[in-house]
Amino acid sequence: MKLTKSKLLKATNEELLKLGYLQIKDTLTGANGLFIKVIDDVYFLSLGLTISNYYDSRFTASFYLSKSIRWSSIWGDIPQESYERVGSFLTKKERRLYLDDEHNKQGVIDSWWSGDDEGIKNFLETVKITESRFLGQKNLFSKIKSSVEIKQFTDYASNVFKFIDENNDNKFNFQFTPNKKIDDIPVELFKAAEKTLSKKEGILNVNTVKALAADVWHQIQVRPQLSILFDKLTSVKNKQ
Repeated sequence: MKLTKSKLLKATNEELLKLGYLQIKDTLTGANGLFIKVIDDVYFLSLGLTISNYYDSRFTASFYLSKSIRWSSIWGDIPQESYERVGSFLTKKERRLYLDDEHNKQGVIDSWWSGDDEGIKNFLETVKITESRFLGQKNLFSKIKSSVEIKQFTDYASNVFKFIDENNDNKFNFQFTPNKKIDDIPVELFKAAEKTLSKKEGILNVNTVKALAADVWHQIQVRPQLSILFDKLTSVKNKQ
């Protein structure tokens, strides 16, 4: 039976929630399921699921650590080790326990699971085992902290909140803002994202506006203080 995104999310959501991950509605990052956990109130640990394009019932997953929620974004000085497959941190002994024979052959380093009950169980055990190993990589947090690209992400995100509060939409020529919500993201967030990228002279197109708006919206969903701020700003603006 073919594994679908809805089936995979249904099979994994409850246990991942117990591990502290919140499922996020997402069709923009390329993941077939996105889960977020806040680390030290500053960093976001994203767990993105990927369903195979070649097999009917196989999937894998990758951790991504950053100060933004842009799962799988790796370029510039963003550290490569901030984006890793969960199975990369299993020992040889653990691979024999949690992966099938094909993924224990000599020279095979990748890790995929079947979408049946046993595969789901083994995947979830792998996440439990490997999360701390991923986060414990030498200098991972310091590399993320010093990344210029990530600093730009955080700067853009903070400026989105400033532009939400602006009430001069009629003076701005929107070119890349969608006309309706995407993944429940309010249109005003897309507008604020486009304003931010325009004023900051960043790369401005349909995709960058969506990526920035989604990043901020996902942060709002997992950080209560940002949710309160967003509600306050939009409430004030709507009364103007």
